[in-house]
Amino acid sequence: MSRSERIEAEKIRCVGRWVSKPRLVQWTARHRAMEIFVEGRPAVAEAIREWRVLKKQ
Repeated sequence: MSRSERIEAEKIRCVGRWVSKPRLVQWTARHRAMEIFVEGRPAVAEAIREWRVLKKQ
């Protein structure tokens, strides 16, 4: 059974046995992001710092 979940946060920590080589990917408009894959039995990811929206003053 395949299960896919998404974690969004300012800071994410991943633990696994194997980490892929980082690669640049297109994100929004002209921005670029880095993508890596973490594998393990199990591979674990946790949000260290939750995503927050700053209020305009």
